Amino acid sequence: MSLEDLSMLEVSVTSASKREQHISEIPAAIYVISNERIVRSGAKTIADALSLAPGIEVSQFNESNDFVSSRGFHDGLFNKMLVMIDGRSVFSPMYGGAFWENIDYILADIERIEIIRGPAGTIWGGNAVNGVINIITKSTKETLGTYGQIAYGQHGYKEASVRHGLQFNDNTTARAFYKAKDTFSVIDKFQSQYESDKVNTISIQTAGVKFDIEEGNSSWMLAFGGEKSAQYYDWYTVDMSDLNRQYDDSYKSVDSSSLYGQVNHTIELANSQWQTNLWYWQDKDNSPDAHGEFNTIDLDSVYTLQYGSDVTILIGGGLRHINIKLQDSSNYDVSHVDIYNRYSSDPISSDTTSNVYAQIDYNFTEQFMIQVGAKAEYFTLNDSFEVSPQIRGLYSISASQKIWFGVGRAVVTPSYFEQKSTYTNYYSYVYENKFYDGVATYLPSASLDNESVITIDAGYRFEGTNVNMDLTAYSSSYNNVRGHDYIGYLNDGIGNYYDLYEFNDDYEAQTYGAEVAIEWNINSSLKNYTSYSYLSFSQDRVQGDSNVSGSDDYFEINHQNMLSNQLLWQVTNSIQWDFVVNYKDIDYTSDSNQFVYDVENLISLDSRIGWKKHENAPLVEVMVKNIGMSSKCELNTNIYYDQCNAYETEQSIYGRVSYEF
Repeated sequence: MSLEDLSMLEVSVTSASKREQHISEIPAAIYVISNERIVRSGAKTIADALSLAPGIEVSQFNESNDFVSSRGFHDGLFNKMLVMIDGRSVFSPMYGGAFWENIDYILADIERIEIIRGPAGTIWGGNAVNGVINIITKSTKETLGTYGQIAYGQHGYKEASVRHGLQFNDNTTARAFYKAKDTFSVIDKFQSQYESDKVNTISIQTAGVKFDIEEGNSSWMLAFGGEKSAQYYDWYTVDMSDLNRQYDDSYKSVDSSSLYGQVNHTIELANSQWQTNLWYWQDKDNSPDAHGEFNTIDLDSVYTLQYGSDVTILIGGGLRHINIKLQDSSNYDVSHVDIYNRYSSDPISSDTTSNVYAQIDYNFTEQFMIQVGAKAEYFTLNDSFEVSPQIRGLYSISASQKIWFGVGRAVVTPSYFEQKSTYTNYYSYVYENKFYDGVATYLPSASLDNESVITIDAGYRFEGTNVNMDLTAYSSSYNNVRGHDYIGYLNDGIGNYYDLYEFNDDYEAQTYGAEVAIEWNINSSLKNYTSYSYLSFSQDRVQGDSNVSGSDDYFEINHQNMLSNQLLWQVTNSIQWDFVVNYKDIDYTSDSNQFVYDVENLISLDSRIGWKKHENAPLVEVMVKNIGMSSKCELNTNIYYDQCNAYETEQSIYGRVSYEF
């Protein structure tokens, strides 16, 4: 075992302009997490590994479900970041966000994760507003042979995976993989009382096949696969038609599954490249609060021309068609109300998004280049047309120092959940010895406009002998930001109250911040990676009104400080000892005087020890997450009720053994 990581500024990436470039040549905030860093971080999931990047906030809603966001707006329905695997979108059009618990792969077979922070709307599809995450898997040439891994740890964590790669001839290689994982989805004080560990456990299975075919100047990538998950909850429903409140306390199985197929074709000519990417994705989910099914087919084609030594021209276009089926409103029954539920009076819908885009890179001199681009896009979902332009530049102060700047616009459409579905949440509480309950009902709005953002950012890069540094500062202005109004309540005549809320797009928001990434090659045995980010977030209501005075209830962030530090130590040829320190300090303010939220400052230390006796021996690893920690609220605490709203972080230990032959 050895430290094999390239300098972060030497790595070639493809996400910035859909062609291979060195990071040092890109006038944008981009960061790469290599395979070695992913594996040696001790991460269980892809979302775990993303916390190593500057500007990316990762929090656990529960033991199996992560919230991941870029530059603010941190929640489960984070709709401002495009997430892809090998250029295939895994961003759900149904609710606007990524189901991170179902985005899985064998971590050893991920080559790198490319992260663009800020708008990338010129060449990528919708939702590339605050960032793009592209998970790049290894080519099949790099994964010939067999790989197996087993892992076991606290909180019901069990994992097993196998991959086999083979070569058919000089032009064709392939691999197939299967991964199965179990873990508690919820850890609560009743866990030890359940008859079986099956309760509150999520089981996820992922499988796939990938082919790489090279024929002269032409190459093909074919991939297909899917995932299946099952969660078994301690669940209850309430009979709202009974004033004595009959509770049905039972267990509920929540299942989801997805299938995908992808074809990528690339032709390399003397001075040009033509790349076409086609994929299909089907997803089903029977969770009461996300019940639905969608089918999407996506086509993107881009032509890149190197015109002389100074001009690069990129022209492309795309088409996406989506069919969605939500839970029919006729299934909603007041005598059998779930804690959470979602349904629609217009359950079957479809929409199409089409776009064309162009970008020109021009080298004015050896030191200065400029990039100009624009995308025109039409959305049938809300019959809207949008143009997303950008201009960027990069100046080389010297061979080791570069500065860059940019300004760009990007848009995101409303999700189907916001436009087409009604969401209900049963609540109950005791106040002054009196019992109160009801159903909070969030109504859809068919008149929502597209959210948009204009971001101005600039950066500095330094590449030295042992130290590399990347600095970024930015300011973003958002229009038509989502919110909701309290519009009153309904009394069904038998004493039940239904609080009514409605989605709106009445807000504007502003963010500004800075991000730093430093790589330090201390010596031949030690490497250190540090990332830090600062964010401030504010918003204002600029249109619309509420039927109830003072019903606005939104949050602002006075400051958010996040720090991640990863130390990789090659103790001997056969022993590795690695550490990850994370720090988070978030100060919220709220427009509402009724509910005030706070986030505890979070400092965590993870450690990994890896041992491999010789080159052909198994790799044995032991990881300890959150060393010495117990009952630390990962998201936020409702000060009014002194209650953590989500997962409480605690120490966990797990081990894994992997072998490749």
